[in-house]
Amino acid sequence: MPQNPAYKQLLTLITARSLQWLRGRIEQMPMAPLPGSPAITDLANIAVVANICSGFRGSEAPLQTFLRSRFTSSFIETFILDFQCSPASSIYPGSALLRFLPSQDLIQILPGARPLPERLALSDLSCRNLLAEAAAFLRRPVPEECLTDDTIDTYARVLGLCYRFGEERPRFDDVRTYGDAYANCLRFADWAQRKGHLVPLAQMGFCLCLIDPDHDIAPMLADVISSQRPDGSFPTRLGFGTADQDGAALQPTLAALAALQIATHGRWHGLPPSVPLAA
Repeated sequence: MPQNPAYKQLLTLITARSLQWLRGRIEQMPMAPLPGSPAITDLANIAVVANICSGFRGSEAPLQTFLRSRFTSSFIETFILDFQCSPASSIYPGSALLRFLPSQDLIQILPGARPLPERLALSDLSCRNLLAEAAAFLRRPVPEECLTDDTIDTYARVLGLCYRFGEERPRFDDVRTYGDAYANCLRFADWAQRKGHLVPLAQMGFCLCLIDPDHDIAPMLADVISSQRPDGSFPTRLGFGTADQDGAALQPTLAALAALQIATHGRWHGLPPSVPLAA
């Protein structure tokens, strides 16, 4: 997306403020979360965005450094245990983390009858049937009356996993899939903007840039950026506010951070080989 140095500096400043808020949240989390602890999902989601940040930067992101003391091998074991025990009918919120776990850990988890995002996370996309299923999902129009934050969240996860969050471009059999997904993202972003929902708006901005790296999401980011709180976090609703926030701000802050990273760096530059994948 086109941008000038002053705008890029603004994005960098907004990013730095959100990173400091996330650092505080990470430092408050237990060193060894117990199975079933909300901290498991929180740390998993933070780890996904940390890897996204590093991938677009082309170097280790500060968020990975913040995670290093909490994201241990014992955490991975607990995460896998929780994932294996999660109901197959629901989407485990941290399932995208599977893309960043070492392959020997993935061997412990079989796809089975799991939701589409989880099967995508466990796959290397070599299965044409799975990619075709994902393409059909992305092409399917969703009536506006059926749109919810959860619906768009699932869509964003599926699209993000197909693109490996920016690392590669999926090879859909039907080229119309890209255009249909792009049109859906535009509709979902418009819905989120009209409803004042920050998370789906940030997610759709990220997804639009995955499909078209030259897409200008500055108008979407304007609403997101103006919503940042003085403590560096982002709220679930678009709009100005001055109150500091608690853990409920984690998801919107992570969604905003991912959108800021793709807007700042444009394209995936790759993770350095010396950085542990789960750090």
